[in-house]
Amino acid sequence: MSWFHSSSTDSNSANLHPVQLAFDQEALFGPLVPQDTEWLQAGGFVTETQVFYATTKDGGIIMCQVIHSSVGVWYPSIQFTFRYVNPKTNQHVWKSTAVTNFTTAPSSNLDKRSIKSDQFTITVDPSTPNKYTIIGKYDDEVQISLVYESLTPGWKVGAGPRGGMTYFGHSKESKSTAGPTPDHGGGADGYAVHRFWPRCAVSGIVRIGQEVLDVDGSRGTFIHAIQGMRPNVLAAKWNFANFQSSAEGGEGVALTMMEFETTPSYGSKKVNIGSVVVGDKLVAITAGGEGVVGKSVAEHVGPIKDVETGYHAPSSIKYQWEGVTLTEDGKPTDKKDLTTAILNLDLLTSNPGEPYQTRGLIEKVDVLGQIPYLVKKFVNYAAGTKPYIYTWLNPAKATISTPSKEAPIVVDGHVFSESTWIS
Repeated sequence: MSWFHSSSTDSNSANLHPVQLAFDQEALFGPLVPQDTEWLQAGGFVTETQVFYATTKDGGIIMCQVIHSSVGVWYPSIQFTFRYVNPKTNQHVWKSTAVTNFTTAPSSNLDKRSIKSDQFTITVDPSTPNKYTIIGKYDDEVQISLVYESLTPGWKVGAGPRGGMTYFGHSKESKSTAGPTPDHGGGADGYAVHRFWPRCAVSGIVRIGQEVLDVDGSRGTFIHAIQGMRPNVLAAKWNFANFQSSAEGGEGVALTMMEFETTPSYGSKKVNIGSVVVGDKLVAITAGGEGVVGKSVAEHVGPIKDVETGYHAPSSIKYQWEGVTLTEDGKPTDKKDLTTAILNLDLLTSNPGEPYQTRGLIEKVDVLGQIPYLVKKFVNYAAGTKPYIYTWLNPAKATISTPSKEAPIVVDGHVFSESTWIS
């Protein structure tokens, strides 16, 4: 089999099976089981990542990520990345280090949710499954010691082995419908899946040079994602938003959204999933895109060509969430009332005719400059484009309507957002 040739599909049959159409709107909440966040370490062409975000009390962002990339028959490439951005102090620190001696379940009392390498340990004690402990050394300049404790239930879209899964290619029967093990084989061409802890209490320290950052009181998000096929074949565009209100004030709001648009081979269809947390409680899972009217969407408003990258980047982005309100045990309310949230991110600061400039821009990431060499070589060959990720960090106001509130609430917070163009 050649990795440089996409699978053939019958244009008269469905070759995309988006997760938002696999479950009723009243059944979008899928509780996570331990197997959902275990490391898969699949072969073939699979990219698996776990990423931990923390919004600090003064509006900074910390990101810690492990990326496991398999390329055909070659040994996997594993990277350990770090980013710290603080607009108030004008700090921006980025690190990426190759991982050696990577192993899962590093001791007899731990399962594959825990991993270890020469550079870090990430541990989940099965007796406290809502807590991650991360200890890492990127180099002599940056070291981290962090604890993430989930304040809400973790989620995927839909329960069961196929929960969270968008399948590509013609549909395949499940090998097993029993047990909690995720079913990665439902599509002939591949799959994409995301699992979330949307609101976490974050504590610990980050050492940058001689400076020690106390991150106690931060609020964060944890995401486990797998792209079970070549990234340039799976999606042409991505949007991501992570809004967190501060720990003070009592609002306890987190808004999370992940959206991708498939490549033309799969119909240029959108898949959008997200969640709304209010009062540190999970109140809605949202879904939008192909086959769903309204619901959850990331809308690029007033796109302008950025001559630096060649892509049409947004003047502003409107994020919208809509989903059936959940009770504390994750079931829809009796009346199936809706919870909605809106976040308008006004970005453009440049005038007509001037180079594209936006507020809160962290950077435009040249994707090919940061992915493993073999993946880079393939994507550049296959796509013939130069993928970019635009990243922003901004203060923002979110407007949220829930059945428990007589009027919409407006909540201050900070939003870390990404827009990605792959092709």
